[in-house]
Amino acid sequence: MREISRARFVGMLLAGVVLSAVPAYAQDTTSPAAEAPEGGLADIVVTAEKRPSIAQRAPIALSVITSEAIKRQGVGNVADLTTLTPSVGFSQNGPSTVITVRGVSSRDTNQLGDPAVSISLDGFYFQRSLGLNIALFDLERVEALRGPQGTLLGRNATGGALNIITAKPTDDFSAALTGEVGNYDLIATQGYVNIPVNDKVKLRASFMTRDRDGYRHNAPARDGDDDHSRAARLHLLFQPTDRWDVLLTGEYSHQDGVGQVIQPVAHRFLPNGQLDTSRVDIPGDGKRFSVSPGSFIRLNSYNVRWNTNYDLDFATLTYLGGYRSLKFANVRPLGADYNTNRRNLTFDQHERPRSWNHELRLSSKSDTPLIWQAGLYYFREKNSTVSLFRDFRVPGQFPTPTACLCEPGVELQIFRKPDLLLQSKAVFGQASYAITERFRIEGGARYSSDKKHNLNAVNLATNVNTYLNTGAINYVSNPPTATRLSSHRTTFHAAANYQWTPRNLLYAKYDTGYKSGGFTDLQVYGPENITAWEVGSKNRFFNNTLQLNLSAFLYRYKDQQVQQQITLPSGGIGTGTVNAGASKLYGGDIDIVYQVTPNDRIELFGAYLHARFTDFVAVVNGRNQQLAGNRLQQAPDWVFNAGYEHVFPVGDGSITTRLQTHYESKSYFTFTNYEADKQPGYMRSDIIVTYTAPDDRWRLEGYVRNLEDKLIFSNADVVSTTYVSYRYQYQAPRTYGARLTVNF
Repeated sequence: MREISRARFVGMLLAGVVLSAVPAYAQDTTSPAAEAPEGGLADIVVTAEKRPSIAQRAPIALSVITSEAIKRQGVGNVADLTTLTPSVGFSQNGPSTVITVRGVSSRDTNQLGDPAVSISLDGFYFQRSLGLNIALFDLERVEALRGPQGTLLGRNATGGALNIITAKPTDDFSAALTGEVGNYDLIATQGYVNIPVNDKVKLRASFMTRDRDGYRHNAPARDGDDDHSRAARLHLLFQPTDRWDVLLTGEYSHQDGVGQVIQPVAHRFLPNGQLDTSRVDIPGDGKRFSVSPGSFIRLNSYNVRWNTNYDLDFATLTYLGGYRSLKFANVRPLGADYNTNRRNLTFDQHERPRSWNHELRLSSKSDTPLIWQAGLYYFREKNSTVSLFRDFRVPGQFPTPTACLCEPGVELQIFRKPDLLLQSKAVFGQASYAITERFRIEGGARYSSDKKHNLNAVNLATNVNTYLNTGAINYVSNPPTATRLSSHRTTFHAAANYQWTPRNLLYAKYDTGYKSGGFTDLQVYGPENITAWEVGSKNRFFNNTLQLNLSAFLYRYKDQQVQQQITLPSGGIGTGTVNAGASKLYGGDIDIVYQVTPNDRIELFGAYLHARFTDFVAVVNGRNQQLAGNRLQQAPDWVFNAGYEHVFPVGDGSITTRLQTHYESKSYFTFTNYEADKQPGYMRSDIIVTYTAPDDRWRLEGYVRNLEDKLIFSNADVVSTTYVSYRYQYQAPRTYGARLTVNF
């Protein structure tokens, strides 16, 4: 019966996609570029296809988060975005960030691992998972694209993309300052100033600070999951002629504190000696648990980027690029059973990735039957790392971020990688042609060539179990190694779009995606590939007050890169990345926005996802098992969002109340689908009340988030013979606070 209901849902969704293209007889057929009638829905301009277009006319499944929604939700980093993008999942692997879209993700967070969801800031691509949860402030919008983006966005976008667009300099002077206070001793500030120096030079400077105590009480350690961050940005826009503009940007961000913490829960065993993988009771509800003191995180990011456009009459030539330097240091307990002699096992991680982005693109005008663009892309990242797996025999004697005047600890494993390289080159093109005024076909291709190497790597290790049982240290030093890997692939895009009326669009598309192969200290793994079919429809009805968007999709996912236990040549068990055989994903989503009156707005989103392995042999409990039928990681069958907003006029000002909730059905954090790593279905709700003064001179907002105070996993790791514990990380608990913004 469950399968029948799912089939009916997808069938009804497909029927809705087709039927929604039939225009209502009372449909207003004025141009969607015109201003919306009073009380209607405004059009949003996006650059999801690397050229300006109206979101409702872009033939792609995407969610657009406006600057108003970002401010209202108090978005401060990428993790906060997931509350506004229902098909986007967020999780942590230690300090590393994992983003999932429609069940597609990458948990290979080592130095040469690639994300499956592309994250870019003003077109600048972010590679390292350490830097993905970047500070977000003074934004124009965020575009969350669902499905493979292998042609235009390319770089490992097998799952989708998050395009983050900052606010740019404008022609008028403006400024704003925001202060925020909340529980967990939150104190945050944001601000910007926009200065039009003259008609050719414009300047915009912005900043943010955020200080918050940790969500977890971890005595004898300091409270973990804290936030202490600073960031600033300077945009300088030159417009020497009517044809030419140049945007220069400098950005700095800093983060420190305790960082992410892992709660260890002691392993339980069955009478036969096997690990008990049933549901675990979380002591202290994830809010109070002991951690050895001394852990810290410190991250500094420096980013310089540029974007220039020149009008050639027949087309526009664009060159964007930049350089980013990331300095990262982290010492953290690894989540071993706190009541054992493994409690002070730590990982000391130091990295210095430096990356370059370059893209040269030629784009035709958008008002001709043939619309095209073609470009060249180059990405290069160099990194040097030192990682230490250590044991501190004296509790509380971890090093500090600046010095270590303590016991140095016992180095059980030393990984030195002085020369890591990740390089990607690509050539791409995409074109669409209007067969009629309403019907357009398009196609595109991208050739990507990727290269990785790890030269002069040194690994010095002792037998951990022997050390823990006897205290004996017997280092085995492997000679310096050199590993090189190259991979390449051509990905394709084909689509047909039918603009039935100016406010009704029907589209169908086919895409392929590719994520380059790589290697860990244990083995080499190959590229992963995805093939996607999608149909969708975007519509406005009832005099532009009701927006109804639908999409349905089918993915064939081959050679997915999955972290799992592998059998070592010595016969032991280790953790590495391998290529799973195949997966099948299908489903659909429906997105509704209804401006019932000028003062009432309803938002609804629903998605169904069937994501299952169809062929995956993995090592489970020391032997190979076929896991076909298991769910992919972080792939709930059902996701729903609902929001209601009402504006109460108060004199010349107004009070806006917003209620919103998010529901997910159960999902798993490992492919074994154990009950111990399951995130049960949950509902998380928010309340936001805002007073806006006359002429928007100032705003005062109060909020409560995660009203239910639900314990929600951000990671779960069940099987670990080294740490003898189930290990969990969590999302934010209930938070509340107030924010005051003054506009100048």
